[in-house]
Amino acid sequence: MMFACLLAGPDDTSPRSPAERADLLLATAREFSPRIERVGEAAIVCDVAGLDRLFGDARTIAREMRRDAASRGVMARVAIAPTRTAAVLLAHARPGLTIVARDEQAAALAPLPVTLLEALDREPPPPSPRARGASARFYRTSPMADIARRTRRAPADASTFADIMATLGRWGIRTLGAFTALPAAEVKARLAAAGVQLQRRARGEDLAPLVPLEDDERFEQHLALEWPIEGLEPLSFVLGRLLDPLCAHLDRRGRAAVELTTTLRLVTRETVVRTVPLPAPMRDPRVLRTLALLDLESHPPPAGIDAVTVSATPTPGRILQFSLLERALPAPEHLSTLLARLAALMGADRCGAAALVDTYRPGAFRMEPFAVEWKGRDIAEPAQSSTVPPATPALRRQRHPIPLRVLVERGQPVRVSGDRPGIVHGRVEACAGPWRTSGDWWQADDRTRGTWDRDEWDVALDDGTLCRIFEDRGGRGWFLDAVID
Repeated sequence: MMFACLLAGPDDTSPRSPAERADLLLATAREFSPRIERVGEAAIVCDVAGLDRLFGDARTIAREMRRDAASRGVMARVAIAPTRTAAVLLAHARPGLTIVARDEQAAALAPLPVTLLEALDREPPPPSPRARGASARFYRTSPMADIARRTRRAPADASTFADIMATLGRWGIRTLGAFTALPAAEVKARLAAAGVQLQRRARGEDLAPLVPLEDDERFEQHLALEWPIEGLEPLSFVLGRLLDPLCAHLDRRGRAAVELTTTLRLVTRETVVRTVPLPAPMRDPRVLRTLALLDLESHPPPAGIDAVTVSATPTPGRILQFSLLERALPAPEHLSTLLARLAALMGADRCGAAALVDTYRPGAFRMEPFAVEWKGRDIAEPAQSSTVPPATPALRRQRHPIPLRVLVERGQPVRVSGDRPGIVHGRVEACAGPWRTSGDWWQADDRTRGTWDRDEWDVALDDGTLCRIFEDRGGRGWFLDAVID
């Protein structure tokens, strides 16, 4: 394990406050490692194990970290050591770059002043508002964080850090090497358990594991336009310019977007916010741009646009492994684009999956977004039986009932005919009914769409056709509702 500590030390002459410099160093550390911890007021520690395959040796990693911090306006000290404690002590003691191997750690820490241990005793300040709430809640409520803080700090009945340092001063202990040379048993007898813990930290030992801050980055891009734009064609170029770096940011973090939000500031000082839920995590800028444009095509902004902001709700990226024995499913990006185009062409309420509604009205349903869960099958599962199940009658409904001419004698249909070719036609051999159904009659303002009142009959014709017909009691005549196969 190797850890790097970034510190904005006294050699940083920027006018920023320590909290602002710490935020900039935190952004630098996130560019290199997902395991980050804040130590004290302005020190950031990150786990750099494995980065040698990307950047090179430890000195190259430290140089790249310092260069990234300098590009953000902070002159940082960077120290890389086998433990977090040693990296923090070396960063406070030495300017520039410091690289220490495991066999050199004791010799590098020995000449350092013992007062540097005060930097390890400080509690990190609460995250600033710019750090956003997710990591702040995580750091305050995580059980691991509480255990680590209790381990780092001395017990309530033990000697305080100031008392220990005063005692070491009376003993003539000025360096970490002199402190670590004292017998551990004697230190415990005179300074209690807090003194032993402090001595272990003077050797560079870590008393608790690294408690990483939760990744709370905002995946957002903003562009203020010099001149207002109107129409979707110029907006397409702006969205492409914003989504390319946004998707690159998602890719570097191993994330994907599950929701895309486009915020348009109009010349009328109004704000239009459109959110597109994505069926699957994705980070393809062309697909995201197409989905955003199709949504805006259905809901065009009422005035010119002078600023555009695009933000993504992140989630861990997808890793798909298809089977060689099954047909590959179409990509979610292609399906989402197709559905968005259909919704823009036909209307959002006319594209999706049909769902039943709580009513007895024949043929009533509503449209819902597609949400299909694919469940794979174990290849070792035995094949299903090839026995064909017995055929059962099926009711093949007509999406739009077809008008018919029906001859009625003694209250029963005796002959059915239609004007369209191929429609049922013939003499009624047998019939059953009527079944009267009606509803929504109280909606007097919508007598044609919301209400229904009809008598249904199941009839068998002389040519062998079985069908269901009904008479609209509102006076609109007879209709073919379904054919029984």
